[in-house]
Amino acid sequence: MRLENCNLDVKYVVSAPLQRSEPEPIWMKARQGCLVPEAVFALYACANYLSFGSAPPLLRDDANVLFSYYGMLLNSLRESLTDADRQLRLLVDAQTLIYDPLKKKRGQPWDPSAAERARWHFKNFLIALESSLDAFADLVALFFTGMVPGLRVARARFVKIDSWLSKPLPKSGILVAPQEHFLRNLHGSLGTLVHAPDPEREWLPLMRLYRNKAAHLNDAVFRYVGLQDKAGDVHIFLPRQWPYIPERFMALPGSKTATNPIPFPDLCRATLMHQDIITYARGLREKVLEVLGTGASVLLAAYDQLKDLPFNGAALAEMEKSTEAYSFQYFRTTGQ
Repeated sequence: MRLENCNLDVKYVVSAPLQRSEPEPIWMKARQGCLVPEAVFALYACANYLSFGSAPPLLRDDANVLFSYYGMLLNSLRESLTDADRQLRLLVDAQTLIYDPLKKKRGQPWDPSAAERARWHFKNFLIALESSLDAFADLVALFFTGMVPGLRVARARFVKIDSWLSKPLPKSGILVAPQEHFLRNLHGSLGTLVHAPDPEREWLPLMRLYRNKAAHLNDAVFRYVGLQDKAGDVHIFLPRQWPYIPERFMALPGSKTATNPIPFPDLCRATLMHQDIITYARGLREKVLEVLGTGASVLLAAYDQLKDLPFNGAALAEMEKSTEAYSFQYFRTTGQ
């Protein structure tokens, strides 16, 4: 079907209600299932559930652009966290059905496709969590336009916030913007969560590494290591480096042994996570929820105090600069 074959001379359009007096069921489900932090739900509720025409002065332009974008970001955040929860549950289910020799010996069920499905769910889990952080970064850009180096409306990435949190803030000047108090609160509350001490140190760049490699090279690039516990059950562990090439420590029988052999326990401790993939995934989700909940609490206070400020024209200007449009219309070879 081509656009020109559709009836474009419409007299009315059917859509979801533009004005709301109560939260949408999809938001209530996410809240009741603890899929989104309470402060994220509050950001949705304080904006009159994103009802059309409810934009505060700070986000109110004649074309309804900024407030609509605010709603898009909140819905993106909710959807990403909901998907992360779903992918984690499916990962756990698939992981329990991955083949290992003891399952066969004990007569336990296993599925030949489980390993592939587990990798696929893990990849989507990482993508969903990274998406939630990026949506939050764009919300920060809306509230504090131009105040976080490199953070731009409609181009915001959490990596810019990560970099900003790694450095101390400069001292305040004599004249400060109304947003600076909240921005400093954001820096202070997120700094130790994102840049955590051992044993959580560098949790975010490691997650980003996994996400990027999975998204760009697909999930087959993950090199899993299965280890047995004292009961004989097998658990999957992930490496902490890229690329992870275990073949460098292998040699064929009768051939020259690998250079500088490393005892297996030392190799595992040096190159692998010290918790299995399921424990890691659950902990990662909780860590991201903590970061988002803490950050959203600061944004909630900022929304309440800053909403009546004059319209944020700088945010709209950044969005217009970030707008992309292309000339593609249709492929010739796919018919109508």
